[in-house]
Parts: sequence; structure tokens; C-alpha cells
Amino acid sequence: MARAMEPTPSRKPCGSTLYRESARARVFPQKSSQQDARRWDGRIKSMAATHQLLSSHQWKGIFLSDLVRRELAPYAAHGNTEIGGPDVILKAEPAQAVSMVLHELTTNAAKHGALSTHGGRISVRWHRVMNGNADARLCIEWQESGGPVVQAPDRSGYGMEVIRDLLPYELDSRVDVSFASEGVRCCIDIPASQLAGG
Repeated sequence: MARAMEPTPSRKPCGSTLYRESARARVFPQKSSQQDARRWDGRIKSMAATHQLLSSHQWKGIFLSDLVRRELAPYAAHGNTEIGGPDVILKAEPAQAVSMVLHELTTNAAKHGALSTHGGRISVRWHRVMNGNADARLCIEWQESGGPVVQAPDRSGYGMEVIRDLLPYELDSRVDVSFASEGVRCCIDIPASQLAGG
């Protein structure tokens, strides 16, 4: 019996995440402000850059550190960002979802949080928790400090919905966002099954 051919890594189709958000981007800017349009353009460019990284690695995955550095790079100056953790490679689909969340966190920090003011800092650290193979997880901690006094938003916009809901839906992850006065904190737990090599 003949088997259907699988796509080669270099011809792998774009993930559903990019298609879905590209479609939304074509609709919402027409009904929204120019600022909203720029935000959607930034989201699409971020996702496209993730696809380029995946393509350069034959769709085998991306180092988490590369994703974090890429998102923070436009705002990194005078030691205002700090990242650290073990070498961890996210599989292709999880990498796309995590990239979207990092982009929304960074955009929010640049507009309202630690990256919007001189003296603000962002720390992104991660570690693996080994509670037996069935419950091993990767924990990512995003912490802002030194920025404006934080106030919880009156309503959740699209960006906050992405931060809170995308990873639980796509990756069975846990996400906890807190709006402490000293800075936004986001803790993400990702199942080890979403990592290359588990």
C-alpha cells in the first residue's frame, strides 16, 4: 500500500497559529485605530520571524533563549534585561505559541510597564521541574521591576487574552499573571512533552 508523502522540513507548511492570526490581522485593523494596526503588524512580523528561525533549524525546534532574546532585543539597553536558564529546545508548534506570548508580554511592557521608562528592568528565567516523567514541566518566570506603578486593567484586551489563554489551550500549560504594584509577573508552566527530547 502506498503511503502519503510527508512534507520535507524545508517545505513544511506554516502553522495554524500564523494563518489564524494573519486572518484576524486583515480584519481588525480596518475597524480599529492606526495604533491597533501597528500592533497587529508587530504580531505578524514576530510570528514570521519565528517561522524563519524554525526553518533555519529544519523545523526541529528553537532554543527558548533565542526566542526570549529576539523579542527583547529592540528594547534591550543599559542592562535593562536579564535572561537565564538551562538550554531548552521547544518543539516547533510550542515555539510558535510561546513566541506569541513573549511578544505580547514585551509589547505590554514597552507600552505600560518596565520597558516604558528609564530604569525599568525585565528578568526572564526558566528551570525544569522533575516530578517524575509524567509530570515534568518547564517553568518560565517573567518579572518586571522599576517601571511605573502597575494597576490591573479594567478589562482584558486581545493581548492579555493571548497571554492568559493561548498556552493552556494549545499546550495544556498553566499561566499565572499578577499585577503587583512593583511590576507585572507572569509564571508559565509547560509540560516537558512540548520540549525536544522531553
